[in-house]
Amino acid sequence: MGLTMQGRTDTDFGLLFAQALNAYVAHLHRQLGERGFSDLRPTFGLPLRALHERPRTLTELARGLGVSKQAAAKVVAELEARSLIEREPSPDDGRATLLRLSARGRSLVTAAIEIGDAVERDLARGLGDEAAAHIRAGLERLAYDPPWAEAAPVRSPRVW
Repeated sequence: MGLTMQGRTDTDFGLLFAQALNAYVAHLHRQLGERGFSDLRPTFGLPLRALHERPRTLTELARGLGVSKQAAAKVVAELEARSLIEREPSPDDGRATLLRLSARGRSLVTAAIEIGDAVERDLARGLGDEAAAHIRAGLERLAYDPPWAEAAPVRSPRVW
């Protein structure tokens, strides 16, 4: 069923939210595939974005993503096998190894950001700037300060 005069559909909010995320991820992966990045998995997004901010050790990456070191190591191995990240010695600790984006990884993250920006622009064209800004504000609230949260907001919640 389509939108009613009250602006609601018969789809419950949780399902609608999940469908929107799935549709976005499918679109993102199609667009990235057209740009030469066809060997991706949805679990790569958050680690790549974390490494886009700055190089990190495996322990830092796992902690920031809210997963075990073993889970992070598995994804890191996949990213490394696809030449999306590289390892380098830590300048601060000779025993530590930093993970950083490779040139291909930087190109991928840049492309993903561009695609996301285009989706937001398309939404604004379709709904208007004010409605798109409200949707962004709502998503930021749900992501970083949900109304049901009892603890301090988490910027990188566990998703895999």
